[in-house]
Amino acid sequence: MVRSIGIDPGDHSVKVVELEGNYRKAKLVRVHTAPFGAATDLAARAAATAAAVAAARDEGMRGELWLGHPCREAVLRVIELPFKGHEAIRKVVKAEVEGEIHSHVLDDMVVDFHEIGEGIDGGTRVLVASVPKPGVRAQIDALTELGLEAESVDLDTMALWRAAHWAGVFESAADEGDAAAAAAAPLPVTALVDLGARSVKVLLVEGDRLVEMRALRVGDAAVADEIARLHGLDAVTARELVLASLASGADQHAEVAVQVPAPAEGAPAPAPVPPRKVTVRFAEVDAAQTSYLQRLARELTRFLTASGRGGRIGALWTTGGASVRDDAREMLREVFGVEPQPLDLLAKLPHDLEPEVAAELGPRLAVAIGLALGRMGGPAGFDLRQEDLMLTRGFDRLKFPLAITCMVAWLCTFVLGYKRMQELRHLELYIGQTWRDKTKPNARPEFHGMLNAVLVSKWFENAQNFRLEQSKGKDYTFKDLVAELDATPVHRRLHVVRERLSSVADQKQKQSGVYEDVSIESGFAVLVRWSELMRSIEPQLGRYLVPRIDLSMKSPSRRLEFVIAFRGDDFRDRLSALESALEAEYAKPDTPFVKGASREQASVEERFRDSTESGVSGAYYKFTLNVKDVFAPFGPSRTE
Repeated sequence: MVRSIGIDPGDHSVKVVELEGNYRKAKLVRVHTAPFGAATDLAARAAATAAAVAAARDEGMRGELWLGHPCREAVLRVIELPFKGHEAIRKVVKAEVEGEIHSHVLDDMVVDFHEIGEGIDGGTRVLVASVPKPGVRAQIDALTELGLEAESVDLDTMALWRAAHWAGVFESAADEGDAAAAAAAPLPVTALVDLGARSVKVLLVEGDRLVEMRALRVGDAAVADEIARLHGLDAVTARELVLASLASGADQHAEVAVQVPAPAEGAPAPAPVPPRKVTVRFAEVDAAQTSYLQRLARELTRFLTASGRGGRIGALWTTGGASVRDDAREMLREVFGVEPQPLDLLAKLPHDLEPEVAAELGPRLAVAIGLALGRMGGPAGFDLRQEDLMLTRGFDRLKFPLAITCMVAWLCTFVLGYKRMQELRHLELYIGQTWRDKTKPNARPEFHGMLNAVLVSKWFENAQNFRLEQSKGKDYTFKDLVAELDATPVHRRLHVVRERLSSVADQKQKQSGVYEDVSIESGFAVLVRWSELMRSIEPQLGRYLVPRIDLSMKSPSRRLEFVIAFRGDDFRDRLSALESALEAEYAKPDTPFVKGASREQASVEERFRDSTESGVSGAYYKFTLNVKDVFAPFGPSRTE
């Protein structure tokens, strides 16, 4: 179910309505009105409108916002273009209308158009609306500050035409027009008049086609302004007294607070001043009302004369707060020559309003209802959200820079991908890409790069060098290696050669019983490392004697045994220094020695006493050091 909100800032109060349904069958869900109060300047009225919309949202209104803009602020021109086509007209309309507008700079205005008929020689007559941007921007900004976004901004006159179209007031005229067209007679004209507080909107429609519209800058607020000037009243109070006087036909009395100047700083507060009594006579109000209607009648007459359609008015529909007055209806009857009919939208629009509320609000809601109907279809109006006023949602604000970023990223990705592809191709050539002689389709494949350097010597083709025996008596030979390399991705080919060579080497070692293990062949390296260890702790050991060394490099028990003798009473301290050095040696990653399962230590000490040097004692100790199966025999020396 489509929901939309129409916002009519109006001349005297803001009207906000919510509709749901579709253009054929719509329902009025909610209505919210709020007077402008003392707001007179552009920013204050925009803020008051936004506050009214926010309040309507708080009451539960939902839907897209369609905002009306007063036609009195627009500059309307009718121009003729020698061609047809909506898009073609859009491209040139701003340049074409520039010579018709002298009161504004066209770059500071938003311009849109509406096709109103055929021109001379098959061209198009176009109604162009040029609206100053500051007013539209002020209202959009005021809504944005409250977190609201207007989906569309249209002139109030176009919304009024849409509301009348929805109500079906042009259907009978269109039917008559068809018959008249058959008789080659001019189409009848329907007039639509909205009497507002500060402006009067007038539309002329031939059949169901809008051909002319105007916003006259005069309204019934002129009566209240005259009374306010005569009696020194504010606009709100004057309007209330005028409405009461016209409704009752009697004088009105009121008490008005006297404005006292603020005292100077430090001065005592002035004494309270009693309110001023004011009497507004009905004769004054009636005279101001008559003057206003006479002026309006002159303006309407000039408009009809300039349009050239004054004598073809077949029907007159009226709306607006002042349209219910008898004197206004009598004036319209005299000017248009037909009986005014009220445009009662609420009679055709389902709603839940109380009868008295509907009677009061009905004449004032036509513009707001027409705006809300724009979301549901019907005749298109002017689109004032253009150029820098265009609606930009969160994603819309980012989509252009995001699109540029994506294009740049795509280009960078393409360039990088192409670069990587070339690098990969060169790397594959360097490693060993397959090459085939096209003239010899059955020839053995060959390879580029490093793989070619490995295979070019013909060493692999000799079965004495390269042959891997497999099960069932089938051997893996050079031919199988080439086939496997051809089917293997390029980056894996050298790995395959290495793995197959390793398999062949393992098989030959098993067959011969001779295993290559260079790392454990050097007993000399073990003795060098042991001597380096002993030299590194000579300061702690002092003088010592090694009477026996026994080195065995036979698997599985490779070991180094030695006997060491210490003379002196501190032989046990020197023994501790040697054991500590051995513990440190075991912890080094490049040592050939490995600690046994049980803690390596000296055998049971063998004490001795030197009889030739009275009293000198000592001990012999035997050590067994296990040797690793694999170590780096020619690694860096540990000399200190």
